[in-house]
Amino acid sequence: MFTALFLAAASLGAVGDDLPAYVLDVPGIAFGALPPEMAEPVEGTLDESSGSVQSPPNATGTEYRIHYWREELAASTRKADWLVERLRTVISPDLLPHLLLGTPDWIEGSMLSPYRETASIGLVPVVNFNFVAEDGAVTGIGRAAAIFRDGYSTLFYTVTSPGSGSDVRTALDTILANAWMVTD
Repeated sequence: MFTALFLAAASLGAVGDDLPAYVLDVPGIAFGALPPEMAEPVEGTLDESSGSVQSPPNATGTEYRIHYWREELAASTRKADWLVERLRTVISPDLLPHLLLGTPDWIEGSMLSPYRETASIGLVPVVNFNFVAEDGAVTGIGRAAAIFRDGYSTLFYTVTSPGSGSDVRTALDTILANAWMVTD
């Protein structure tokens, strides 16, 4: 798995470079590698309480979106459940009837980051999902993840069409492996 992430990271951006490809100042997450679709992210309103960033329209139809909220979650919050519930609130209502979610899992973030020991994003819940038409055809393939740090909850998801040739699930894992928390 580590070799696959390393090779995927090499295709996304420079491996071993300490300069991030993008920094989301609030909630303080640096992304060491991003796919070409996120080379020039479109920033929505970004403030202390919430914000969103997304990939611009592109030829593959692949979307990457990041949403964050300032919120104090109870210690008993089931973070994988939070991910699934919050994902349902940010995708288009037209797509909700077609959403088929997998079983949430956990991965270790920051594993390829130069700051994995000092500024890791930690354990990250992830969930695969598809959009399925009434006839059973898969119309979209995606993966979502959540990062919980410093009073912020961050949802990062990607989705593409089945014929795009993009492996967005591996791409998102690679992005998370190359991300780290920005410290003062």
